[in-house]
Amino acid sequence: MARCLVLLNPRAGTLKDLRRTAVGGETPAALIADAFASAGKEVDVRMAPPRDLGLVLDEIRAADSHDEIIVGGGDGSLSRSLGRLLASGKTFGVLPFGTLNLLARDLGVPQEMKEAIASLARAEPRRIDLASINGRPFHSISGLGFFAQMAQAREAVRGVRGFGRYAGFAMAAFRAFFRSGRSRYELVIDGAPRRVEATAVLVTNNAFADGAWRRPRLDEGLVEVVVAHAGTMSQRMRLAFDVVRGGWRKNPLIESFRAQSVVVDKLRRNRVWVATDGELSRERCPIRYEAMPGAAVMLTPVIPAGRAAEAPVAVTGGVATR
Repeated sequence: MARCLVLLNPRAGTLKDLRRTAVGGETPAALIADAFASAGKEVDVRMAPPRDLGLVLDEIRAADSHDEIIVGGGDGSLSRSLGRLLASGKTFGVLPFGTLNLLARDLGVPQEMKEAIASLARAEPRRIDLASINGRPFHSISGLGFFAQMAQAREAVRGVRGFGRYAGFAMAAFRAFFRSGRSRYELVIDGAPRRVEATAVLVTNNAFADGAWRRPRLDEGLVEVVVAHAGTMSQRMRLAFDVVRGGWRKNPLIESFRAQSVVVDKLRRNRVWVATDGELSRERCPIRYEAMPGAAVMLTPVIPAGRAAEAPVAVTGGVATR
C-alpha cells in the first residue's frame, strides 16, 4: 500500500473558503482521506503553514516514511518547497488551492476541489522539467518589471476573501501596469548578449502556447524568455488588451527566445525585485536562469481516453505523452 502525505497550507485562500462552507463532515481533510483510501493508499493529512513547511519536509526526509508527498496550496507554496521535495527523492504532487494554479492546470489537475482530490488519489508519476533562478528551482514563471510590480501590488489584497480576491488581483494588475516604467536590461541568451529597453522580462519553464497562458508541454528542456519592449502608452494599452484576449504573441512589443540558459542584468542596479511563481524576492544582479530537464517526478492525473485531446501536458521518461 502506497503511503501518501498531504500537506495543506491553512492560509491558502481557496482552502479557507472551503473549510468555512464545509457541511456534513465534507472538510478537505475528510474528502482526501476517503478518496485516497478508495484508491488503496494510506494517507496522512497535516496542516502546515508556510513558516513550518520547510521543517515538516525536513522531518519527513529524515524519517523516510512516505512514498508520495502532495502540497495543497498555491503556486508559491509548491515553489517554496521544491528544493526540499527534490532532495527527498520522492514523487510529489499539488492540489490547486491558490489563485492561478499555473502548474496544476498545466498538469491537468482539475480546479474543482472534489475532482482534484479524486484525480490526485489515482494519479501516476510522470517526469517533468523545472527551471532555476540563481540555483533555486521553480516550476512555472519568473518575471521582472511589470510582473514584480504586480506581485507587490497583490500583497495588499492577499487577505481578501471570495470573489473580492479575484477583483483585487485584477486591480493589482491594473495598478502595476501604470507603475511599471521602462528599464534597460542586458540579456545573455545561451551565451549571446543582447540589450533591450523593456517594461517587463519574463522567463518561463517551457513555453506558453500561442496566445494563451498555458504550456502545452513540460518536457522541452528549455526556458522561454519573453521581452515586453518599452513603447508609448497607447502601445502598452494595446499590449494589455492583447494579454487579456489572448493575442499577446502577435503584439509588436513582444519578442521571445527559447534557450537552455539566460542571464538577466538590469543595468545600473545591484539588486532587483523578482516575482517567481507568485512569490517576491530581492535578487542580486546578474540573475541566472537555467533549464532543468526532467528534474521532477510529479503525480499527473490519468486522463480518460475520450478526453485525451483536452489534456495540456506532455511528459518524458518513457511514458506515453498526451
